[in-house]
Amino acid sequence: MGREHTDTWFFFGDSITLGVNDNEQPGGYVSRLALLAAADKAFAMPPATFYNLGARRQTLSQIEARFEQEYTARLMPGIRSRLAFCTGTVDIKGGADPVQLSRDVLRLVTRAKDIAPTLFICPFPVADDTSNKALATFAALAKEACRSLNVPCINIFDALLAQDFCSLLTDAVHPGPQGNALIARLLWAQPELKTFLTVED
Repeated sequence: MGREHTDTWFFFGDSITLGVNDNEQPGGYVSRLALLAAADKAFAMPPATFYNLGARRQTLSQIEARFEQEYTARLMPGIRSRLAFCTGTVDIKGGADPVQLSRDVLRLVTRAKDIAPTLFICPFPVADDTSNKALATFAALAKEACRSLNVPCINIFDALLAQDFCSLLTDAVHPGPQGNALIARLLWAQPELKTFLTVED
């Protein structure tokens, strides 16, 4: 009411983005990240708005199939939108090829960046060495795919491993409160993320 605009961020992903198993902070790393950024005065909250649009067990292609409709359903006059995606874990755990998955990322962010400023967050480690090798390969390829389109891509995979992130998983895949807090802190330390979340009127 009476505002010229409302800065709004849409985070799409799977159950890790949704914050499943974080029993202290609903919304997992996304809500923790929003609070960290607000505390650092990246934006004013309110009116800044965050939508956590994670959905359990969803693959990249399922997220791609739904993101535009869900984004459009939340539009309102004066909204200034940004789109963030964190996906790939479900695909890799299901045996997807990292090379093909990186091509899927290219297709996804090509669509998204024509709608609003877009950011891709590479998926995080799990408690499975085979999956982690594939996830690390995918993260490197996804970063190259995003770079080719001048879309920022954040990869904190190695940084998480260095801080014993897998010990903070509740079920070999989903981080608990401490794991989500660590993700949020590491993400907020990335220059690309600060640019993505900082409002400059």
